[in-house]
Amino acid sequence: YVPGLVSRPRVDMARVQLPASAAEAEAQLGSGSVVVSCTATWAAPCAQMNNVFAELSAEYTALTFVQLDADDFPDLCERFGVESVPYFLFLHDGKVTEAVIGANAPELTLKVKQNALTAAIHGDATVPAMPSQKQSLHARLSALTRRSPVMLFMKGSADAPRCGFSRQIVEILQEEKIQFETFDILTDEEVRQGLKEFSNWPTFPQASQGRKRHCFERSCGPYAS
Repeated sequence: YVPGLVSRPRVDMARVQLPASAAEAEAQLGSGSVVVSCTATWAAPCAQMNNVFAELSAEYTALTFVQLDADDFPDLCERFGVESVPYFLFLHDGKVTEAVIGANAPELTLKVKQNALTAAIHGDATVPAMPSQKQSLHARLSALTRRSPVMLFMKGSADAPRCGFSRQIVEILQEEKIQFETFDILTDEEVRQGLKEFSNWPTFPQASQGRKRHCFERSCGPYAS
């Protein structure tokens, strides 16, 4: 985590459903495999987790992603036992199967992956890559992370960052005179998606230092400039 960085990038929310009424919310939560984000505008941790939630929704299309503002839907939140935000629920045909409490991005990512796999098995969604493909990608990612003593996986390059937070991380490394190389994740979707699992963190930028990996609590949305 790098303190003092307060940029709030734009995030693509196209796949996140934002119900306008209680009846609409009930309909969205009532069938299929659903991930629910209970959030609030006044809770600072929710802002980052909203970014994570949106990126997961774009990747795991076997699931339906619904975001509820706790102040707008107090009865629903009370029914589901939500006592704090952020709070994430996993539902199947309207019944809660598990939950993630708090701003825990790695745990949320893991639960989403598990539920997406279950949904894929019981539906028509694309099944994840075969083990041989994953092993090949893992070897490639291992080599990439060791290509330089410090590798920064970002949107754009050091000379032309393509999001505000990537630019700030580059500036910090340069100010500290740390030698590093960069990899533009926008040029290789396989590496971009693979790193999320490799590092157990769903957003970018990310940095590797030998065997250590550093992920940042604030990150760029997919269309941030």
